[in-house]
Amino acid sequence: MKKMLLMGAATALMFMTSNAVADGMFAAPNWTGFYVGAGVGGAFATHDLSAKDVLEERNGGVVQVLDAQRLFHFDNGDGRFFGTVTLGYDQLVSSHWLAGAFVDYDFGNRDNVSRIAAIGPFTDIHVSNGNNHAWSIGGRLGFLSSPSTLLYVSAGWTQISVDGDLTFTVGDTQFRRSFDRDRDGWFVGAGIETQLGWLGSNWSLRGEYRFSQFNDDNRRFTLAEESCGAACTLRERLELDHDIDVHSVRAVLVYKFGRREAAPAPLK
Repeated sequence: MKKMLLMGAATALMFMTSNAVADGMFAAPNWTGFYVGAGVGGAFATHDLSAKDVLEERNGGVVQVLDAQRLFHFDNGDGRFFGTVTLGYDQLVSSHWLAGAFVDYDFGNRDNVSRIAAIGPFTDIHVSNGNNHAWSIGGRLGFLSSPSTLLYVSAGWTQISVDGDLTFTVGDTQFRRSFDRDRDGWFVGAGIETQLGWLGSNWSLRGEYRFSQFNDDNRRFTLAEESCGAACTLRERLELDHDIDVHSVRAVLVYKFGRREAAPAPLK
């Protein structure tokens, strides 16, 4: 999947660069203004998932861990394709530099299931996780390498919707715990955008790579609890830690509203 994403990104960049060679043949570029766009992409998510079985004693206000056993700790990844729509505004701040802000919505999901036969008293362990829609709000700073080609970097806030379930059996009892949650995070990216002169100066094609990292999700689930005295309680709990990193590439066709701009002087 990683190779597929990288090959797709390289193909998109080669296609856009080839368009930029014929800058002089195109209409005057239009860079300033509001825009909308739609496209497709591919993402590879890495899930770092671990779980511990903890036995603790609570005596009054004092908590003492009596035993802690790691159930599992593994990394797994899943790839998916997604659709994306974007809305934003760009402003040429000089003949060479552009600044802008945008909001993206990515849609499309992919589920991944892992199975662990048995660890200690825990048997038939199944872990499933899936990434659904995602929001991103950010800004970008670009440099015009030619009148119709923009190289840029981007950064901002992002949120992803995660569906996850953990099921396991202890003795004759089956447990199921859900860790569904919207996860906040941040992203950085880099891309290239080129005007499509054969469609008119309001159309452009954008290719971008992004790395997104999301906040850790730490959960505690009580499995059993019993009294060990007047103010004493023995509690067995499950600690679950889930981290997500996402690498993605996207190609977006953009339409920019507004009039054509005067052709800038050749860049030196």
